[in-house]
Formats: sequence, C-alpha cells, structure tokens
Amino acid sequence: MKKLMLSALLMVLIVSLGLVGCGYDRNNETDSTVEPEEYEATEREGDFEVTIEVGSENNDLSVVASILYLGDEDTMDIYHGGSIFYFNIYQQDGDFQYLGAMDAQLLSTELIQNEPHRVEINYPILEELEPGTYEFEAEAVFSLDEEHIVDSTINLPVSVTITTD
Repeated sequence: MKKLMLSALLMVLIVSLGLVGCGYDRNNETDSTVEPEEYEATEREGDFEVTIEVGSENNDLSVVASILYLGDEDTMDIYHGGSIFYFNIYQQDGDFQYLGAMDAQLLSTELIQNEPHRVEINYPILEELEPGTYEFEAEAVFSLDEEHIVDSTINLPVSVTITTD
C-alpha cells in the first residue's frame, strides 16, 4: 500500500511540475499573428537560373531578383546595361504600369558558380501602389559575348502576381 501511495504522490508531483512548465506569460502575447507573405518564382535557361522574390509585411513591399550561374566554370562574366534586371510592374485590376529602363552604358558582372547575385528594387513607387493585384516582373537581360552583345543577348523573365491591401 505504501508503494502505491508513493507512486501516486510521485505521479501527482510530476504532473504538477509539467503543468507549471507549460504555463505562459500573457505579457508576451500579441493581438495578431500576421505572418509576412512571400512569393517566389524561378526560371532556368541553360546555365542560368533567375528568381524573383516579392515580400509583403504590413503592406511594405520588398522585391528582389537574383541570377545564379550553374555552369562548369568557377566564374562567368556577363555583360549588361546599368542593371542585369529590368523591373516591371503591371496592375492586373487597373491601368497602372511601370516599365524599368537601363540608364547606364555597358557593364560587366562576374558571377560565381552556385552563388546567387541579388539585386533589390529600391523604387519609391513601391510605397505608392494602391491596393490591388500586381504582376512583378524581373527580366534578366545580358550577354556572354562582349564583342557581339546584340547577337548573343539572353532574355530570361520571371514574374509573380500578388494582391495588396
């Protein structure tokens, strides 16, 4: 009988300690658990992979594009305008449209095998977008041949569509 009583007391003690350990502090609670939304799309052509990531947290948008070289060489030089990417925004439920442009002469970028080269949009226009549905496009436009750029241009677009509040 003593053994049974000791077992019951030990069991009550373990359960009590377990319940105390599972308690919570209401001071750390938040009223909302809004998770940031993230959208991503990837396209591949040959030795190159292009990705666009659009994030929205409290209606603050972030847009990042990356290009990844997957070829056999350790590095690869690519030739492009001011940026590797044209960033475009098309409103699907309205008439807003933003088309990116290149404003610099020919540049080159060295891509390192299997390391993404990331470019973020830092346009004030992102803060001014009205609520709606938008397609965000990043179009990688580059060449592998500095001497014959026009004849060897690679266009690799990728896009995601999101709805903002």
